[in-house]
Amino acid sequence: MYEDEAPSDFSTETDHTEETREFVLAYLICPQDAAGAFLGALMLTDARVRPLHFSFVSPIRPTKIQRVLYGPTLDEHLKVDVIGSKLLKDLPLVPDVLLVDTPELVASRRIADIPTAFLTKPNDGAPEPGKLTSLQYDTGSNVEDQEIIGQILASLEMTVDLVPKQANTPSLRG
Repeated sequence: MYEDEAPSDFSTETDHTEETREFVLAYLICPQDAAGAFLGALMLTDARVRPLHFSFVSPIRPTKIQRVLYGPTLDEHLKVDVIGSKLLKDLPLVPDVLLVDTPELVASRRIADIPTAFLTKPNDGAPEPGKLTSLQYDTGSNVEDQEIIGQILASLEMTVDLVPKQANTPSLRG
């Protein structure tokens, strides 16, 4: 069907009792490489952004026939239905939230029973009056996710930079 779609897996050996973790965060990315192949990676972290689990999918190269058959829906099909579903299947821990790096990956919510959001920072970095967080997040058509994601982000953003300016991965604030 697709080339190299078996996920690779790495998990850390850490005690995860209720006292040592508040949230399990999941980060999903699905970029395309220079050759047009689709890649995917998923990382689970604790509330301090320490890795708990990492898995990735080797590059997937759709055939010309698949490009014709799927047409404009190919990208979403590969990123959400093929890569996302493989990476989200059989996770060692159930994440409290799934954070994605592009708005189109918010569609991963339909394959995962996890509140899902695309995060960005406002240009000026200032919080809007009456908002729980200074981060902007998009839950797509999943309005039921907005409140829980806002609460999780508000509780984390004082200690963790969830959308750093220089990198695509979260980091602890100094």
